[in-house]
Amino acid sequence: MIATTPFEPAATTAAVASSRDLPDFSLVAGGPLYRLFCRLTLADAQLHYLPRRILAVLLLIWLPPVILALLEGYAFSGVRVPLARDPSVHLRLLLAVPLLLAAEPVAHDWMRSVARRFVERGIVVGGTRQRLEAAVNSAHRLRDSIYPELMIAVFVLTVGIAINRHRVAGLEDSTWYWPREGVTGSPTLAGWWAGLISLPVFQFLFLRWYFRLFIWVQFLWRVSRLPLRLAVTQPDLAGGLGFLGSASEGFWVLLVAQGAIGAAVIAHGISFGGVTLLAYKLEICALCALALLWVAAPLVPFAPMLVRAMRAGGAAYGQLSQRYAVGFEQKWMSGSSQGEQLLGSPDIQSLADLRNAYAAVRSMRLIPIGRGTMIRLMLCPLIPVAPLALTLVPIDRLLARLLAAFF
Repeated sequence: MIATTPFEPAATTAAVASSRDLPDFSLVAGGPLYRLFCRLTLADAQLHYLPRRILAVLLLIWLPPVILALLEGYAFSGVRVPLARDPSVHLRLLLAVPLLLAAEPVAHDWMRSVARRFVERGIVVGGTRQRLEAAVNSAHRLRDSIYPELMIAVFVLTVGIAINRHRVAGLEDSTWYWPREGVTGSPTLAGWWAGLISLPVFQFLFLRWYFRLFIWVQFLWRVSRLPLRLAVTQPDLAGGLGFLGSASEGFWVLLVAQGAIGAAVIAHGISFGGVTLLAYKLEICALCALALLWVAAPLVPFAPMLVRAMRAGGAAYGQLSQRYAVGFEQKWMSGSSQGEQLLGSPDIQSLADLRNAYAAVRSMRLIPIGRGTMIRLMLCPLIPVAPLALTLVPIDRLLARLLAAFF
């Protein structure tokens, strides 16, 4: 049973001191790949050495296909889609993969203090703290387990490779990874490397983030089952849980990476499919919807708790406001306060404060995240897509219009 107490203080000095014993919460500082990076001095406990990780991964997944394509003569010519003109591979390997790696330290920094905030703000008190620690430890055990990442790797190396090969074999274009002579074709060495190493690594890193989203959802669901003590007049309009919405902003780099993956598909269609950017309006809307799902769906379990707190707080403050308003009118409207100065009376200020508190209760959010935060995060996937708008207007014509506007 979830209990909310609208009128108790949100944090004490003792709560802040005791919160220091809680471990940092992290979705990313653990797991088999993380431990491998640490052994290779490509990462540490705080996810440092990001440039090293990015360089090491790119040397594995991007440089070999480039070298092989150069040796085979398919880097700049020889086929309809040479490697140098294939935006889909470069956006995936040179943009999306570094962003998937860069999203890890960003998410770590934004989320590491999440568990401590519950204690510092007095939202979790007494014996509930042990249950909060159990939720953190459960999330970390799942993150550190070898089996989820092993299952992702097996899926990518079996089902993923089979799907990729079937899709490539069905293409009619002659490409750097599958040149065609008439109706027949076979993969190049660069194509073999891309199909067996480059794309599986990209897909593994991508699916690994969805596994982390599952951990985040599970953690928040377990916390939402705790008897949390909410302050319904909290200015964050979420009973004190607004820091969860702020922590969700740590996914912004990941959402840009998802936009880069979508941009890879769109750019390939524009370059070789004869379509325009406007033909992908539904896909672009889907990118924004997926971003909203990333940030809002994990916070939905807190909605029933916030609704109950809003109803209980509204009833309590409504009753208090009624008693105060009746007393105020009896004092000032009945003439019993003759001789007292109305201007500057503390009764007036108290009535205004009470009205503001009641308005804050009635304005509580259904989930602990602000509309502005959701809009900003929904726009993140559009960042890599935005440059493709230049395909609608030739760059020389655009520059000519800009020059005409200034001169």
